[in-house]
Amino acid sequence: MEKPIIPTFSQSERARRWGIVRDLMRRANLDALICLPNQGHWDQFGADARYLTQIGGFQTEVAVVLPLESDVTAIVRGENEIEWWGLAQEWVKDIRPSRRSYGEPVIQRLKEIRAERVGVVGIEGLVRAPEGTIPWGIYEKIRGALPQVRFQNATDLMQEARSVKSAEETAFVEKAAGIIELAIEALVKEARPGVPESHLVGEMLKEMTKQGGEPITMLLFGAGGPEVPWAQRVVTSRPLKTGDLINTEVEAKYAGYIAQALQPISLGARPKELERIFDTTKVIFEKMLKVLKPGSTFGEVVAFYQDEVKSAGYEPDGALMHGRGLGEDAPMLWGAVRDFPESQASLKEGHVFIFKPAARKGEMRDYIRAGDTVVIERSGARRLGKRELNFLAL
Repeated sequence: MEKPIIPTFSQSERARRWGIVRDLMRRANLDALICLPNQGHWDQFGADARYLTQIGGFQTEVAVVLPLESDVTAIVRGENEIEWWGLAQEWVKDIRPSRRSYGEPVIQRLKEIRAERVGVVGIEGLVRAPEGTIPWGIYEKIRGALPQVRFQNATDLMQEARSVKSAEETAFVEKAAGIIELAIEALVKEARPGVPESHLVGEMLKEMTKQGGEPITMLLFGAGGPEVPWAQRVVTSRPLKTGDLINTEVEAKYAGYIAQALQPISLGARPKELERIFDTTKVIFEKMLKVLKPGSTFGEVVAFYQDEVKSAGYEPDGALMHGRGLGEDAPMLWGAVRDFPESQASLKEGHVFIFKPAARKGEMRDYIRAGDTVVIERSGARRLGKRELNFLAL
């Protein structure tokens, strides 16, 4: 068989995922599950459709109908994408055209399987979109055409299915972590006074794409000083200056699977207080790798982090860790919140996080901190990146 033209998962991985999702559907008494197209948030709002089909990314519009028993249906824009995605993956054979109107083929498929109870992914409750992500006009068209069908939110169902990664998924995230490190090398090579920020971002995205990553990905970049600049998403033409701080949150995708890393840089001597703060977060990062193990509750993890930061003379803050995978993955743990609704939930083997402990001194706009992607394994957390965690001075 000819080698796939994009990275793909095995048939056994398909059986694992569809089996988990359908078990959850039986518990919820659902006949079918639907995902509606949304390319937002760097394609991350389409994560559930991609998880079920391998179709998505690169701003691809795709809807999915997953029946409890029969064939899975994917709906893309037109005949050209049907042909292309039919060649690019082997999971889904029933690929239908929308001709830019996704409601009709979803309605037709639900009629074919005579669905009575349907779960809709994305009505509300995503980590980064609590108000939902579905196109309301499509949803209303489907509901109006099928008044006898009972529709309900299935966002939590898919979050539960996706939160624990298989060995295949973790390997793809680890590949993404390696792509990030090559992009950071490209940044370090080019970063010097007079170079526009847009040039640096362009070199990083070019390197990611050369290495098999996807160009539509989150790359937050900020430069300036003397305060820590916001790492933000708008690419500017501002030239770097001597003494600038560069603050980054870099994601790379491999087959949609996301790793994330942080790389602070100083163009000149590192400010002493920021250097101390970074060193503190690096010590906490390394110490907590053993704390992040299956069975540890989220509340215990946050409490340990807060105690360590306070013992070092700083204040806890920021997003301590949040799920990585296809993007909009739960859970999320905030560093400054001691008691929260999920505090009794536990880490599981196969959870994948970006882990980035912050240490704050007074008012700070953003943070200089150590951070990398980790997977929870039996004995603790394992870093998926390989580079040294340093606050670089160039």
